[in-house]
This record gives sequence, C-alpha cells and structure tokens, in this order.
Amino acid sequence: MAARHRHLCKLVFSSIGGLARLAAMSLALLWYAGMAQAAETKDVRMMLDWIVQGTHAPFFVAQEKGYYKDGGINVSIDAGKGATNVAVSVAGGAYHFGWVDMPSMVRFNAQNPAAPLLAVYVSFDDSPLSFITRKEVGIRKPADLDGKKIAGGPGTAVHDTTSILLKAAKAENVKINWVSVAPQLFGPMMKRGEVDGTGGFTNSNIPAMLELGFTMDDLYVIKYSDYGANLYGLALVTTQKFADENPNTVKAMVSALNRGTKDTIASPAQALAILKARDPMMKSDIEKIRLDIALGLTNTPHVQKNGLSSVTPARLKETIDAVVAAYQLPVSPPPATVYTEKFLPPVAERMPPKATN
Repeated sequence: MAARHRHLCKLVFSSIGGLARLAAMSLALLWYAGMAQAAETKDVRMMLDWIVQGTHAPFFVAQEKGYYKDGGINVSIDAGKGATNVAVSVAGGAYHFGWVDMPSMVRFNAQNPAAPLLAVYVSFDDSPLSFITRKEVGIRKPADLDGKKIAGGPGTAVHDTTSILLKAAKAENVKINWVSVAPQLFGPMMKRGEVDGTGGFTNSNIPAMLELGFTMDDLYVIKYSDYGANLYGLALVTTQKFADENPNTVKAMVSALNRGTKDTIASPAQALAILKARDPMMKSDIEKIRLDIALGLTNTPHVQKNGLSSVTPARLKETIDAVVAAYQLPVSPPPATVYTEKFLPPVAERMPPKATN
C-alpha cells in the first residue's frame, strides 16, 4: 500500500513538473513572438507618385483620423517624382511604401528581377491612362489618332503603352505623330493649337488643362478602359523582403489606406477640407475635379459589387501580358510576384460606402 502511494505521488509530481515545463515553454514562445512583433518597422516612410493633390486624399484622411496610429505605425508621407522614381526609391529602401501605377510596376519588376516590388492594395480599379484632345480637332476614337500631333514621347506612360490601346480598339495600323517635348509644355502647346492633344493620366492631365483655361466642353477624352484595355491603375507597393519581415506593419498600412479610401468615397468634401487645411494655397475647384476623377477610377461597378482591391487573377494576368508586350520585355513576371491579397482586410471591411455629398 505504501509502495503504491509513493508511486502515485511520483506520478503527480512528474505531471506537475511537466506542466511547469510546458508553461515555461509557452511563456518563452509568447515572449519571442512579442519580440518578433516589436522588431517590425513601425516608423514608416511613404512616397506618393507625384506632388500632393486631390488624388492623394485617402492617405491624408487616414493620417488626420489616426488610422495609422490605430495600427501601431507612424507614417510620414512625401511627394514623388513619377512612377519610375518611386519604384527605384522603394526598391532601394529609401521608402518602405510607394504609390505606383501597375503597368509601371510590372515593367520595373521585369527589368529588375533581383529587386521586385509587390502590390499589396490596388487603389485604382481602372487605369487613368488616356488621350486628352481638343474637341474641335474631331478625335473621337483611337482610329482618329492616325496622323494627329500628340504631345509626348518615349518615356512617357501613354507613348510607351499606346500599342495596348490600339490593339484593344482594333486600330493597330494607326500612326501617331508624336511631338517629343518636356511634360510642362504639353498643356501650353495644346492651348496654342500646336498639338492636337496629349497623353497621360486623366486625374492629372484634365485638371492641368482646366488650369490653363480650357473647359470640359473644350476637351475630348479617350480612355484606355473604354476600349477594353482593362489595366489596373495605381497601387500601394512595397518590397517582398519588407512584406516578409514586417507582415503586421503591412497589414496596418493597408488597413489604414482602405479606411481612408472608404471615408473619402463617403465624403469627398470632408477629404478636400483635410487637404485644404494642410495646404491653404490648394485650388479647391481644380482639386475637386481631380478627386472626382480619381474616385471614378477607384469606386467602379466592379468594386461596388466585390469590394476595394478585389483583383481578379485573369485581369491581373491581362495587365501583365499587355505591359510585357507593349514594352517588349524579356520576361513576364508571375502574377504572384506582382500582387498579393494576403494583407487585405476582410471583404466586408472593403465594401465602399454611399457618398454623402
């Protein structure tokens, strides 16, 4: 009987020792997990595609309303100098995130396979690529561009991707008379009638033309998306390395931008007021037009049905293939290296609201 008692006591103490060791191991794992999370980058540098304009309202709405802080990150936002500059800055580590149009990102990845970028949130469901022409010239469809003088040249987004539009519009025999000049001369030359139009992003070029004295009735816009060139537009990008090492930071950044985007859709006037407080010299009437155009590219029928940043595999592949063909790139980046949805909030949190103004 005594021997049995001693055996039971031994089993009990052995079990207690095992539980103690298990508890210690659990605490150690929690401590290591906490250390790993604490090691993530929390002071984040973000680079926009261009100077701060109405288009960028979601980023500043998120900042004003504390959405970055809600995710435990501090975000500084700087102006950019074009897609290529942003891509290089992010890939090189000068910035953790950038806002880059998907065609430019695909091209960058194909040409820089050792330092690829990864899109983690697609803001523009439609491409802003377009031709903006003087209505009086009579250009109404891509085929009408044949022989016309268009301000632009090698290195500009529309010049280098025109083949995508012409192929989609079945107008591949069109020959455009490109006038290669500095971008700041596009508008003035069009105003003086020295060119028939220009190419660029609708949210950039149309407001620029209005600032020069054009009215919307003076302009005609040929959008890539109207002719089946279904490219994705601007996206939040980072490097694969940063995403792997800072998953919670990336999730926080994506969540904040998503919330800022939804708030901007719900109340564009409030979003513009936030920008105006930041820059009192901002021309509210011009930036309203710019933001309205940007929201049209963001809050598309597809987004209204499926949620923000609802990227379909087929359309992503179509975007990649079109860019590879247009630039005659040596390789075609696999879709999984171009975009990931792993950092997105649930679909329910990405459904766009109804606008209140």
